[in-house]
Amino acid sequence: MKNNIVNIKKLITIALIICCFITQVFAQKKNKNLKPEDSGYTEYEVQFIRVGLEGTILFKIYSYGSNENDCIENAKRNAVRAIIFSGIPGSDLQEPLITEAGAEVKYKDYFDIFFNKGGKYINYVAISNDGSIEANDRYRVGKKLKVGIAVVVRKAQLRKELQAAGIIKDLGDYF
Repeated sequence: MKNNIVNIKKLITIALIICCFITQVFAQKKNKNLKPEDSGYTEYEVQFIRVGLEGTILFKIYSYGSNENDCIENAKRNAVRAIIFSGIPGSDLQEPLITEAGAEVKYKDYFDIFFNKGGKYINYVAISNDGSIEANDRYRVGKKLKVGIAVVVRKAQLRKELQAAGIIKDLGDYF
């Protein structure tokens, strides 16, 4: 009787270990299929160029992707993300539009839709040149491609969008 209980405990322990292993394998496979834009994970670097006319800012953004088209689309999305969440060093917009800690999580539903493929973010960014990428702005980093493109972001209109959505306050609300 005692041997049967010991054997049952061993079988249960082995079964639990196998279940944990299988769960871990499926979780890793699922995460490998995610693209940066799907998971919310973004990698980018910015280099300020100049402030433009009518509330715009021009800067170079380096983004990653599996091919050049992915890099360009990620760069557009990341350019707007930089303005909203991190600011542009060396510019008049060193502070991000949103300074509230945890705002990206607090307004997750809004930003998931806003940054979705074809989302509203696309209305506030444009490639500043003809879309061609110079050879010195294209790098292979491991399995990823890193591309730098010059973009113009309509920061004044973007601020108005975030104010209308109730995410940031109107500057007049502070006085």
